[in-house]
Amino acid sequence: MLPTVINVGWTYRRAGVDLNAHHEMHNYAIDSIRRLARELNIEVSEGAFTRFLSLNNMQLTLHVDGVGTKSMIALATHRFKVLGWDCVIGNTNDVACDNAKPLAVVDYVALRDNDVDAVRGVIDGIIDASSKVNAMLLGGETAIMPDLVNGIDVACAVLGIRVGPTGNVKTSDVVIGVSSNGLHMNGYSLARRVLLGKYRLNDQVCGEELSNLLLKPTADYSGLILDLYDSRLIKRAVHVTGGAFTKLRRVLGPGQGLSLEMPEPPCIFQEIQSVGGVDWGEMYRVFNMGVGLVLITDPNNVDDVVKAVRRWNLNPWVLGMVTEDYQGVLSLNLWNGLRVKI
Repeated sequence: MLPTVINVGWTYRRAGVDLNAHHEMHNYAIDSIRRLARELNIEVSEGAFTRFLSLNNMQLTLHVDGVGTKSMIALATHRFKVLGWDCVIGNTNDVACDNAKPLAVVDYVALRDNDVDAVRGVIDGIIDASSKVNAMLLGGETAIMPDLVNGIDVACAVLGIRVGPTGNVKTSDVVIGVSSNGLHMNGYSLARRVLLGKYRLNDQVCGEELSNLLLKPTADYSGLILDLYDSRLIKRAVHVTGGAFTKLRRVLGPGQGLSLEMPEPPCIFQEIQSVGGVDWGEMYRVFNMGVGLVLITDPNNVDDVVKAVRRWNLNPWVLGMVTEDYQGVLSLNLWNGLRVKI
């Protein structure tokens, strides 16, 4: 029998984010979208991360996401460029998972005061990221709201065009993980509560200044994903963001689950778990744990996918396979001998 872990400390809910309530909000939004599409007689096709509508034989999507409470670390250290980068890349990674190429970006920046340098930094980051993914920044909105905003909030929307199909996942397909660059954009409400209860931002943690660890930019996966789809080497891709590994269910069919061997997570995730007494299952429901992207492929394509990931200077792991499981269980065997199911 593998040992089990008892939750004795911090949870995402205790830190202020209830994933069950979040899923309820998400489901309500999906139901509302479908109802509106029926009322307007508009055909909307659904991907794992976004939805598409047809226009002149093109499949277009409009996807939005924000940087979240990572912005509080940026504000405390006056390092804003990463917020602009993240708000673009977080979105372009998502739409690429549904085989869509980014075309254009708009942004929204809300501030508590007239901080010109902060806005300049955010825009510089947006420009860098937009240039990297070949998308045009068309504009945005800057709102100064001292009675409402107590810091800075950054979000972007990306217009994308579907450039090809995705595949159907089958039992015995192989699951490949791709390395992340730290926490990316998710789990900061929990990470801040845990880490800043013990450390200051300029303290050394895991051999590096904590602020540097928490402000690492989100890895850009869009080019890799689109190349792999174009080469017909993958069936689906999953960007490990909010909800972490529970997001893998989005690409599984009925009666499918996963059995995965997870690599040892980078030091910062182990520090969060240890300092906060966070249950390992909770860690894998909140954080990317060093695996920021998951690819699902036919067993015959595994070697080619691994080589492609390395060509993009990213680290791959062959994690496991898609299983037959009518309860949709995601079984994660951890490097430390523990097993979690999410």
